[in-house]
Amino acid sequence: MTELTVPELDRPRVVAGAEYLFEGPQGRVSLTELFAGHPRLAVHHPMADHSGPADVVPTADLAAALNDPGLRLVLVSRAPYAKLEQYRRHLGWDLAAYSAVGTTFTEDFPATRHVPGDFWDDECGLSFFRLADDTVLHTGSVAVPRLEFLGLLGPPGGFPPAPDPR
Repeated sequence: MTELTVPELDRPRVVAGAEYLFEGPQGRVSLTELFAGHPRLAVHHPMADHSGPADVVPTADLAAALNDPGLRLVLVSRAPYAKLEQYRRHLGWDLAAYSAVGTTFTEDFPATRHVPGDFWDDECGLSFFRLADDTVLHTGSVAVPRLEFLGLLGPPGGFPPAPDPR
């Protein structure tokens, strides 16, 4: 696959955007505020709270694949914001990163999928939202290990497995 198709549902689910508060570079922000003036939002769920950066797709590649002037891409993780900020600085991220600690966001929009028994026990994914008249609509989520579905990232055949930390 060489193109990204943003999932659209016939009847998107209304989301109470004010119920989700994320910690980010400007402090606490709501889901609605994550749109930052854009009509659509893509939330990349990169990792829970792993210490190895091998599980992270380069955000520049991700941003290029999702380059759409009406779409804002942000990173939301169950990791504490301090850890996300550390990753952001270390890896040179230029995308906004937010922590969902203390919310049910990652459970309510299950693009991040728990894989029992695997050391890297979560697979990352994307959730898509649309803002219509101050109402947040969830239009779809997809769990995709290391975003191989883009067909634009990594070597042919996908990424190598994450290193075994043992």
